[in-house]
Amino acid sequence: MPSSNSTSKTKKTSKKSKSKTPSFVCEVPLHITRRQERTLEARFEAGRQMYNALLGEARKRLSLVRQSLWYTKAKKSTDKKERQVHFSAARQAHGFSAYALEAVADEIRRTTWLGDHLDSHVAQKLADRAFEAVQKVAFGKAKTARFKGKRGFHSLEGKSNATCIRWREYRVLWNGLELPMVTDVAHDPVIQHGLSSRVKYVRLVRRNIRGKTRYYAQLVCEGVPYVKVNEKGERIHSIGKETVGLDIGPSTIAIVGDTKAMLTQFADEVVRDHKKIRRLQRKQDRQRRANNPDCYDEKGRVIKGKHLLKKSRHQQETETQLQELYRRETAHRKTLHGQLANQVIAIGTHINTEKLSYKAFQKMYGRSIGIRAPKLFLSILTRKAESAGGKVEEFSTYHTALSQVCLCGQKHKKRLSERVHACDCGVVMQRDLFSAYLAKHVENERLQAAGAYEHWQGAEPLLRTAWQQAYHQPASGRPVPSSFGTYRSQSGSSEKESLPEHEAQDVVAMVQATVRACESAKV
Repeated sequence: MPSSNSTSKTKKTSKKSKSKTPSFVCEVPLHITRRQERTLEARFEAGRQMYNALLGEARKRLSLVRQSLWYTKAKKSTDKKERQVHFSAARQAHGFSAYALEAVADEIRRTTWLGDHLDSHVAQKLADRAFEAVQKVAFGKAKTARFKGKRGFHSLEGKSNATCIRWREYRVLWNGLELPMVTDVAHDPVIQHGLSSRVKYVRLVRRNIRGKTRYYAQLVCEGVPYVKVNEKGERIHSIGKETVGLDIGPSTIAIVGDTKAMLTQFADEVVRDHKKIRRLQRKQDRQRRANNPDCYDEKGRVIKGKHLLKKSRHQQETETQLQELYRRETAHRKTLHGQLANQVIAIGTHINTEKLSYKAFQKMYGRSIGIRAPKLFLSILTRKAESAGGKVEEFSTYHTALSQVCLCGQKHKKRLSERVHACDCGVVMQRDLFSAYLAKHVENERLQAAGAYEHWQGAEPLLRTAWQQAYHQPASGRPVPSSFGTYRSQSGSSEKESLPEHEAQDVVAMVQATVRACESAKV
């Protein structure tokens, strides 16, 4: 144990001395033969079993840490420094660290058949992945760390481009394997930019596309990603200089800048395509019930302890179709989120938004969150904003409470069903748009009410136009979602109440004329 602790200290100091540089990922498809595919399948299976073994060891060590005396003392202590000392002693006593788990990975590789398929760097990276998964459980960010099932392990990577998995002359070299790049994509400017950059390390990725297994090399390169430009050399996606306020909901988002405002839904095209997935899911359930009748009771409920193991050929085909649709849906959703993020960046790169609990969103709106994925959009937006020189600042809702305050200083709690902010001072606006406008004026976790009040007269027509456009022109052609609220004119009346009076009189006159014509025809 002392030797492992000394090595971990040297590794820790060496990691601190390394300078961090920006990175981006360049993904290239690989041309794989049948023999190479069998070898890769064996190595991926070895990686899966290695990961599961390391995950089990990490979970066991976390359990010992929580049972230790130091952990009990740390929970009872109120002093922050004292708590840290006790937690550190508990982790060190039971070897709960990434470096200690890397030593376990090296030992497994030396003493088992897994060492015939995995290199030391690959095994150490698997140890880091397993430790990060269990560390989330230790910090309360996840309930449990799950083991990988068959065909559930999809990537292997090294620690550097010097040994193990490495990139050399348009091909991946790994322990006797030479995996060349598909030459058809060599003329893509995005891939050319990646190939011309220094490669830090290589990651091999396995995907199922249209029922077939495809392999890709993800080159983690040093530098910034490729920027698309037009024939004049100008950026296709412009970068704004305004401060942008966002209000993110389970299915909608409100965007407010100085010159542009928008109220829209997340990935509405993906929601329409999800209907086909729902039909195939029902078909798969019927097939599963027909193939495993002994696993269900008289009322059609699953019997506890039974395993649905029997699969017909038609059920396997249905599962393959579902996997392909899930893959396409994921790619389509990511594309739509990227397009929406580019629209936000075109307004400004300094973005303010509330810090939300997306786990609470999953519990309350699970189906919608699974399809629209607002957290994925925020991560994409954060990456793009930082790449453009800006940042996304998340502030606490406890100190601001933007959905309850008004420009006049009054504070009223609202139910979620109240989608229109209407105050006695005369401010009437859609709730999400108004919150996004206030978010634009938040600094240091505090709302700058004076600045928001000063710019409200110029911003109100902009927000009202965005509200009216969202209400009259939904992207999908379906009815307007209830979260948009009922559009109200500046007088405060709803859309139906604000219709011109002469239009209603004309309709009544037409009806009366038609009735008179019918009576005269009968006569």
